[in-house]
Amino acid sequence: MSTPLFAPLFQYIETNLHKKINIEDASRTIFLSPVHTTRLFSFAYGITPAEYIRKRKLSESLRLLQETDKTVLEIALHFGFSHEQSFTRAFFAEFGLTPGKYRSTRPELPVLLPIPDFGIPCGSDKNRLFGPETVLFPEIHLLGIWHKIPYRNSTKLAPKAALDFWEHHKEFPGGENATVFYGLTHHPNQNKNGREMVDYSHYLTAIETNACHNFLPPSAAFTPIAADIPATASFGGVFCIKFHYIGKHHYRELSQQTAKQMYRIIRKNIYSSTANPTVDGSIHLEKIDTNEYNGEYCLMEWYAPIL
Repeated sequence: MSTPLFAPLFQYIETNLHKKINIEDASRTIFLSPVHTTRLFSFAYGITPAEYIRKRKLSESLRLLQETDKTVLEIALHFGFSHEQSFTRAFFAEFGLTPGKYRSTRPELPVLLPIPDFGIPCGSDKNRLFGPETVLFPEIHLLGIWHKIPYRNSTKLAPKAALDFWEHHKEFPGGENATVFYGLTHHPNQNKNGREMVDYSHYLTAIETNACHNFLPPSAAFTPIAADIPATASFGGVFCIKFHYIGKHHYRELSQQTAKQMYRIIRKNIYSSTANPTVDGSIHLEKIDTNEYNGEYCLMEWYAPIL
């Protein structure tokens, strides 16, 4: 099994925490440029490598302030700060008090421990799924095509529908400038018993639009629409559970094996867990910003509303 993408980076940071860490040197541990390292790290963890390094240094500095008689200057130099003043400014910005005040009063402060999460493998150890986390997703309006996807072939037919749509998305109003693909899935209830699920889902392959369209009202936002007819729908404006995926492949090459593993993990984490009973299992949204593809890694976001 290959080494998880970020494992060497975290190891390098912890080993060199007491030095001035250069992002260029740190990025070499995962064979990426500083720009791509920052982009992927921020996508996975919601914080830049530079912010993470600073927070780790400041968190560890609390130990020395409590447990040693080292001066503030000595502690600043110990963690790679050039001057006492730069350390004090960073410390105050992070904790809201000076190192000296902390040493004399020793209040309880939030710290950042080393991140142990390298993501969950999906299909390959090089592909990783991160989450879940809770976010407030803004309301967006989508324009695209509905597809009726049988569950038994969903991991094959849904990607095909997405790729076919993306080949022609420029034909839609505003599509010529669109770089973000959205896949909105609705799982309709079986009317017969009111409890069972039908054997298919409705899948909207879409782009975001700001144009004035006749958007469906919320109560009818996921009413089945004939395939191949341009349609609109709205999503968001609510709290959502979010997962984010990093795959070492082109965004056009998400395999069936990876998709199956991804949804197995998601179901295990939210739909089959009593810890998250309020997640709306009937709707979810996929988002891929094609501009984020760097020639090596595909980035995808996944959202489901919280009721």
